[in-house]
Amino acid sequence: MFLLGHSCWSYLFSKATGRELNVNLPAYLALLSGILPDFDIYFQPYIVHHTYTHSLIVIVPVVIVLTYFFGRLGFAFSIGILSHLLGDFLVGTIPLLYPLFPNSDIGLNLGIPSLADTVLEIGAFTLVLVYAYWNGDYKLIVKPSRESLPLGIPLFALVTLTLLFAGDRSIPLAEFAFSRRALTVITLGHILLSGILAIGVLQGLRWFLGNRRMRQKTRRDTSSVQPRTDQRGYVPP
Repeated sequence: MFLLGHSCWSYLFSKATGRELNVNLPAYLALLSGILPDFDIYFQPYIVHHTYTHSLIVIVPVVIVLTYFFGRLGFAFSIGILSHLLGDFLVGTIPLLYPLFPNSDIGLNLGIPSLADTVLEIGAFTLVLVYAYWNGDYKLIVKPSRESLPLGIPLFALVTLTLLFAGDRSIPLAEFAFSRRALTVITLGHILLSGILAIGVLQGLRWFLGNRRMRQKTRRDTSSVQPRTDQRGYVPP
């Protein structure tokens, strides 16, 4: 599954889990959790992609640690991580018990790209738009907010992982992205999601700049009302 599907399904699963557990998992963490297993791309060639970070031997201890230290919030985030394995299981295979059993790959292998994968990815993206409107996360992109700034983290991950993955395999990205109808649809989904996140980051920057101007104005106003004193510290009446 591509990053579009991973990030969107993790958002849906982790946010729904957080709601059931009465914790509010921030949108950027919900989106980021499903991308984390693909962070092995950052460490190539030292770590082979789709091995350790896609194995239950590694993921289950990570889930236990996150839940132990961060409680319900950590568990909700972990569900997003696990959704990555589910997505890859559906459209491809996952090395379930790597490295103990290197040939333990299992999966439905529906194909990527394929009609099934396209439906899963675009369907998840559509559901995210609906769910974000329903739970109020859409406000992160329509008005300045401090919570909008961290959306830059999943945005950075989406862009850099895509470029690194393509570069490592010498894939002409633009040509590949529009080489098939299914890929074109998924590419447009990536562009739309990245654009939405970029708007959110801009709203976060608007909040930051507005907040800084307000603090500077407050300091100037405070200094202007302070009484003047002479050299002896005397305050004239």
